[in-house]
Amino acid sequence: MFNIIPQIKTAIFLMVTGLLLASVTAVFIMMAISGINEITAAQIGLLVGELFLPVPIFIWARNFKIDTRHLFRLNRVSVSSVIASIPLAVGLTIITDEFDRIAQSLVSVPAEFSKFQEIMTITDPLSAFFIIAVVIIVAPFIEELIFRGFFQRILEYRFNDVTKAVLYSALSFAIIHFNPWWVVQIYIIGIFMGYVAWRTDSIWISFILHAINNGTAVVFTHLSKNSLGWYEWRGHVSPIILILGALLLVGGIHWFVRSTPIAEKWDGVAPIEELFNSPPEVGG
Repeated sequence: MFNIIPQIKTAIFLMVTGLLLASVTAVFIMMAISGINEITAAQIGLLVGELFLPVPIFIWARNFKIDTRHLFRLNRVSVSSVIASIPLAVGLTIITDEFDRIAQSLVSVPAEFSKFQEIMTITDPLSAFFIIAVVIIVAPFIEELIFRGFFQRILEYRFNDVTKAVLYSALSFAIIHFNPWWVVQIYIIGIFMGYVAWRTDSIWISFILHAINNGTAVVFTHLSKNSLGWYEWRGHVSPIILILGALLLVGGIHWFVRSTPIAEKWDGVAPIEELFNSPPEVGG
């Protein structure tokens, strides 16, 4: 198996193709099972569609016999890095929640958005299964495979600039959600997830950050206003909670950096151009 780095335009083409494939699949599933509850059909469609996002990349990798473990940064991480990522993730979730609240106070969310909220609401054991599977497990894992594992790694190699790679991958991650009311929050989270993916050369820590953020959103969606009195203040995050979140974020970053040395990147990589530009072997 090889560790080949494709061109940026190839990566974008594969990602867009995966998005189209996932969208078509989700719509097809929803139409095929439209006889059942509409919300359940949407939840099933989203789950199945999400699984098709990386399919074009897998097909491309198989065609060139590329090592998918390195392609998607499925490398091991230390237990200490995992533990240190927890306060970082909690603090980041609190801070970005406030950014989201500020954004929504400036630009109101249209009424049509309530339909999406309805799809993300747990009403029975079946909907709980699909929401947990899609929002907390499958979506974070698939999206980390694509954006921090596949795309950012390509940008790091092609740009030879980690900062640019992280910023561009975070921007593409924010855009692909097609939600202008969450774009600032998603972009900030994407930057942090890009950094930890680069530092560990793995998507597992960024997956933890992603899953905790999504899981917290699911939990808060199902809490009543009265039960959030300790957390909210005049429609925003309580100043005390914000200070706690900032301390957790700063302390978590410090702990994570101290416990996580920069991972050595595998030197056995090559641009895909070498497959086509290398001279033919001469027989003996």
